[in-house]
Amino acid sequence: MALYWDPSRLRFVASYGHLATQTSADVPMTSFPPKTVSRRELLVDGSDAAFRTLVDDLSHFASRLQQIRDGLARRMGVTTPQYSILMALARRPEEGALGIKALAESLRISVPFVVNETKKLERLGLIGKLPVAEDKRKVDLVLTDEGRRAIAAVGAIQREVNDVLFSSVDEASFHELSKLTRDLLVSAGQALTLSDE
Repeated sequence: MALYWDPSRLRFVASYGHLATQTSADVPMTSFPPKTVSRRELLVDGSDAAFRTLVDDLSHFASRLQQIRDGLARRMGVTTPQYSILMALARRPEEGALGIKALAESLRISVPFVVNETKKLERLGLIGKLPVAEDKRKVDLVLTDEGRRAIAAVGAIQREVNDVLFSSVDEASFHELSKLTRDLLVSAGQALTLSDE
């Protein structure tokens, strides 16, 4: 190994034969902080400042939304994940009971987590389990009368909270926001894979 002075970097660089090691200091910086996005559609006059503000706003909104759900869950005497499970079951009265795998997929959580949380909800008397006629090894989940009463009890505050939360959304923007959110969820999954590599 040998060290040589690189005047363009104003630092010594280690050389192994004809190869030099590269560190983060070797990465050229044309501007700082570096842009967080490169798509021209997301840049305003070449700047990503508006995009960064959007991401920050979305993050803050998600945090507030989570806090709201936490509060509603506390009113029901359950955890936030358990609240999500109960609401998922309540939204499907026309289809009756819901299988554990289907519930996990709809909430984007793992099957073992659903199994663990539904056991707790069953002990609380809020849900019941029905055997599946086609496969006795499987069970479907269904709200009990107590579970329905618990959900009905928070209905008024849910409506009030959501009316205020989305007070700035009209009919046209509601449909646009719904589609955009679904699309963003798909691309978020793809981006998550990249960020974890």
